[in-house]
Amino acid sequence: MKLHISDLQIQSGKQKSGFFYKVYHVSKDSISKEFQSALGEVAKNKIFSGDAGSQYTDHKEKIIYLGLGDLSKLTLRKLASFYIKLGEQIVKWKNVGLEIYFDKELTDAFSVSPIAYQVSNSLEIGAFSIDSLSKTYKEKEVSTGVISLVFPTPEQDKEAAVAIKKSEVVSRYLNATRFVEHLPANHFGPEEFVLRAQEIAKENKLKITVFDEAKLKKEKMGGILSVAQGSDKKPKMIILEYNPKNPVHSEKLVIVGKGLTFDSGGISLKPSAEMHEMKYDMCGAATAIHTIGAIAALGLKIPVVAAIGVAENMPDASATKPGDVYTAYNGITVEVQNTDAEGRLVLGDVLSYVCKKYNPDYLIDLATLTGAVIIALGNEAAGVLSNSDELTEMLKVSSKNTDDRIWELPLWDEYGEDLKSDIADVRNITGGRGAGTISAAHFLSRFIEEGVRWAHIDIAGTAWRGKPSGTQSSGPTGFGVRLLVDLAENLEKRKNS
Repeated sequence: MKLHISDLQIQSGKQKSGFFYKVYHVSKDSISKEFQSALGEVAKNKIFSGDAGSQYTDHKEKIIYLGLGDLSKLTLRKLASFYIKLGEQIVKWKNVGLEIYFDKELTDAFSVSPIAYQVSNSLEIGAFSIDSLSKTYKEKEVSTGVISLVFPTPEQDKEAAVAIKKSEVVSRYLNATRFVEHLPANHFGPEEFVLRAQEIAKENKLKITVFDEAKLKKEKMGGILSVAQGSDKKPKMIILEYNPKNPVHSEKLVIVGKGLTFDSGGISLKPSAEMHEMKYDMCGAATAIHTIGAIAALGLKIPVVAAIGVAENMPDASATKPGDVYTAYNGITVEVQNTDAEGRLVLGDVLSYVCKKYNPDYLIDLATLTGAVIIALGNEAAGVLSNSDELTEMLKVSSKNTDDRIWELPLWDEYGEDLKSDIADVRNITGGRGAGTISAAHFLSRFIEEGVRWAHIDIAGTAWRGKPSGTQSSGPTGFGVRLLVDLAENLEKRKNS
């Protein structure tokens, strides 16, 4: 499976050879000072005024001036967004490199490692093309020159080199996530999920276990099986295990992802207008398997498990009907009042299985679970709901570090009261329109074993988007990969609790 049209060569320190453009950062203040003589009439005639995200290219001198706007209002998020655009631009040139200068003004505002990490990550995101099934994509040959990030001192260049090396690994798996997220269901179904997971396992020497339909039936995973009843695509549960040599402690992180490779809504059929977007209902699963790949490739010293439930939700004559009752893996009976609330049925089985099998210290699931989270938070943040203040705070730290934005929603008991069924232990929807994201998380909480620190992250608004924002691209974003890699790094630094 070809995942990239190119891999940028990003390094720290000045270039020794090659054809490249120098990139200088110009704030509104500095345009009238140190850059005044260089820009001359260009600045005087307001052709380029240093506005945030603006750009002026002097092809004669081979210099790109990148506007920062008001430096007091500049954030690392904004800076990263400028470099996504520059990444899109550089791949349109042939064999052209960049030598990007970060002066003391910037390194005083932001420390070196975050600048180097976010800028190199953003360049990789911008340079990556998602039109992978087009004729032009197959014919396109992209070759770029070396991209160098240059800092004021040799010590800072060395610090940047470490961050760039990390970014190279993370962006590779982030873009691979985006690649598979964007594929349509006829190109990427449950079987292809198995193949991709096997590739990741082979790359990183991970243990992989695949539950086919027969194994799912033997394990009595009624949730996954009930969702898949109407499809000719057979469901899977895929588990990847990373067990590093000489782990720093025994705390185990388990990541679970929802993998609906297509969600028609089943008998509770979705409106047709935007149904094509339901190929993205597997973004949680794509994130989970690529995150463990990145963690393993970075050689982090904590044990990690990634488990995904993969199925297709279709309205065949044999499909689950509204009102049907099934028995989940943990023995709970579930009344399915709406077959379009199917992701929680798949997740329930996977969550209860990993709780029983792996006894995780930290358990996180990612899912494009509810449209309600988009109403609440739009496309700028994922909703997080957790039974652990400790885990929530750790996720908030990683969110701030990576700009994979999350926002905490409450998980108060009252929100789960309307999930009571008059025929089964629980029903899969409340029947009302309010607090849909929270009631969905409450449903999932019934599959979490006591004592397990768990967080549910609803990525329905952040997994794909119509326009870029900050460190997020347009289209599929790979949201969660950077967040959970950072969380794993922070867990690695902890002592046994």
